[in-house]
Amino acid sequence: CRTLDYSAPLSTPALRVPQVRIEPLSDDQVHAFLRVSSPVQAEAAWLAIAGTPELEVLRVPFYLALLSDHVAATGEVAPDRAGLLTGFVRRALKREVERGNPLFSQEALLSRRDTRRIALDSWRDAHQLPEQGALVPSLSGLAHGMQASAADGEGSQVRVGHDRALELLAHERRDQILRAGLAIGVLDEDPAAEEVMYRHQLVQEYFAARLLAARPNPDLVRAEWLATRLSPTVDAVIDALAPAESVPALPQTGWEETTLLAATMTSDVAGFVNGLAATNLVLAGAAAAQAEVRGRLPEALVDDLRWALVDRSRDPAADLRHRSACGRTLGDLGDPRFERRSGPAGPYLMPPLAEVPWGLYPIGDDEPIEWPLGERSTDSSRTHVPRHQVAIDGFLLGRFPVTNAEWACFMAAGGYDDERWWRTDEERDWRSGKGAAEGIRHGVRRWLARFRQERGLLEEYHRGGSMTEEFYELWLRRLEMAPAAFESHLAQMYPVARRTEPQFWRDEAHNGPTQPVVGVCWYEAVAYCRWLSHQTGHRFRLPTEVEWEAAARGFAARAYPWGD
Repeated sequence: CRTLDYSAPLSTPALRVPQVRIEPLSDDQVHAFLRVSSPVQAEAAWLAIAGTPELEVLRVPFYLALLSDHVAATGEVAPDRAGLLTGFVRRALKREVERGNPLFSQEALLSRRDTRRIALDSWRDAHQLPEQGALVPSLSGLAHGMQASAADGEGSQVRVGHDRALELLAHERRDQILRAGLAIGVLDEDPAAEEVMYRHQLVQEYFAARLLAARPNPDLVRAEWLATRLSPTVDAVIDALAPAESVPALPQTGWEETTLLAATMTSDVAGFVNGLAATNLVLAGAAAAQAEVRGRLPEALVDDLRWALVDRSRDPAADLRHRSACGRTLGDLGDPRFERRSGPAGPYLMPPLAEVPWGLYPIGDDEPIEWPLGERSTDSSRTHVPRHQVAIDGFLLGRFPVTNAEWACFMAAGGYDDERWWRTDEERDWRSGKGAAEGIRHGVRRWLARFRQERGLLEEYHRGGSMTEEFYELWLRRLEMAPAAFESHLAQMYPVARRTEPQFWRDEAHNGPTQPVVGVCWYEAVAYCRWLSHQTGHRFRLPTEVEWEAAARGFAARAYPWGD
């Protein structure tokens, strides 16, 4: 199911609804699918999509199957989702024309020029279909009408009665158009219920998008974003969530996916995106980030979108969910606050820096830090008691945690393979795989001992939302394991292997370009700093604990950088 179809939490405080996420296909799975389904063209197709933005779309099995068929028929890779669906319709039309299906010999449905174009596979661009006859325009009107009849915010496959479908087709040959749609596999019907639907929700959205591309209507996706105008408020939504459940997205209109498809097919792409920006800034950014759209937009318009997303993501009047969505979309367009440069080892992103002036900073507090959920103060926390002054030289600190977009440059430059950034024996051992899993194994052993010693602490973490249901159940199983079985489990879950990317690099919850890179260890972080120093000619390193506190709390020892 689509995440966007669920704009409200499924759980209530009284009833928890466990949720699972269906993972997209991995690179290896996509490659294997192509080898099985299109063995002759598989390697060429894989080379064409590997490492491209289009690959992310093709991790969905439906689109991957369309790609396989398209490559087998044409020997080429379609440029986008709309191109894949267009190819599917073209092949179906050609099949019926070549079979001599009498429905497709009627000039009212397909003109002679339409039929000739189909037979010759002669098309102006990747999205053109025969539009002179009534068939394709009527199917587009039917899809648009069916979608318009759905409940607000319901982005789903729509079913309508047979008579209603004929009414929406609005053509004197509507019965033949309906039968032609069934013949090419675009439409489906349920004879028992006397209902008509599109074969797949994506096919329905594609045909609706064809009409929307010709007649844009940005009001269909108008979205409220001011926190004061949204009900329930984000605080109320969060209060109703079960522990560890994700905050759902803002309510949707049901036209978002259709609009994204339309953006790739419209003739006036700049006007289309500009119109969207006035009603739905996040969707305008997502439309502009599509490869087929991005190359057709003026750079000034893209830059305006980027800065608008930056400003909105930092606007305290905007709903938190909208601000998060702006930040994620900004990552796909490219955050303008990070300057793209080229260094001795290739491209890199220069992080925006903040000046922390020299001076005496108040460090620590008069009382030791007491961690929540019963954790004891550590020895290190007691070293900062009582509060005292520390002299610190001035320095520059990155305004943001290192992002995935920055780390991607390090990886593209061969950062994990270049021995220059891994200098000590320990670093080189870790890079080769020796001891790479021992740190996390040690941590799991330590927590197991603690959960066994402090009865009830695991349940406290679970109830407090510090761990997901899946993680909680994993710990319950670990508590039942004998020592030998537990060590075997650690070896299987955290194998000794050479790392060439962060631990969560392929996890959709953590790998957005503007999100902080996570799942890196000390050695990786130090190697990155050396690489960035080489690239920029400046000395980059990790801040000390005292430098970090001074930068975060300032001369006034604030609780947060912005105040108390």
